[in-house]
Amino acid sequence: MNNFKCILVAVDDSADSKKAFDYALSYAVEHQTKLTITTIFEINRLNVYEYLTPETIATHKKETIAIAEEYRKKALANGLKETTIVVDEGAPAQTILDNVLPAVKPDLLICGSKSKANHTPLVLGSQAALMAKEARCSVLIIR
Repeated sequence: MNNFKCILVAVDDSADSKKAFDYALSYAVEHQTKLTITTIFEINRLNVYEYLTPETIATHKKETIAIAEEYRKKALANGLKETTIVVDEGAPAQTILDNVLPAVKPDLLICGSKSKANHTPLVLGSQAALMAKEARCSVLIIR
């Protein structure tokens, strides 16, 4: 078994994301590894009226950041000292592959297999196959 030193977990507020986070947290606590939590704001999921209203975009971004912060608080409450968050904007898989992975340089990427059915601006799980195929690190997809 690999002893991963840096884990990146991609989250939204779906059930599979919560499972992925719980697994990442459990591993990180047991092995005292660095944990980075990322979530992606999908601006292209907004309708035209939301997109044209700066206040609405700002609200959605704050909600995205709040989700990541809640996961971070849980990690800190479980004794994991090295926990950071990365929030970015774009298509989830491509943004994680192009921006987040090169910045964080994790040994392991963990994500859920499915996202919420309602396709909120935070959808991640539908992108799991692409991340597994293209990531330059090990990838664990949680169901």
